[in-house]
Amino acid sequence: MTPSQISERLSNRAESVAKHLLPNGKKVGHEFVAGSLSGEAGDSLKVRLSGDKIGVWSDFATGQSGGD
Repeated sequence: MTPSQISERLSNRAESVAKHLLPNGKKVGHEFVAGSLSGEAGDSLKVRLSGDKIGVWSDFATGQSGGD
């Protein structure tokens, strides 16, 4: 499997991957929201679940960000 195939499969399952990695987060509109990369409840970490920026995340409390 190529890296682009892995990326495509993860993009197609973005919400379920986010739920697995951030168990106390929740879906809000087109984003998955949690407290931090540790997965606790909160709203400072946001992961895009659709569109051109699917998989891109930012933690607005720490300034950290990334993508797939």
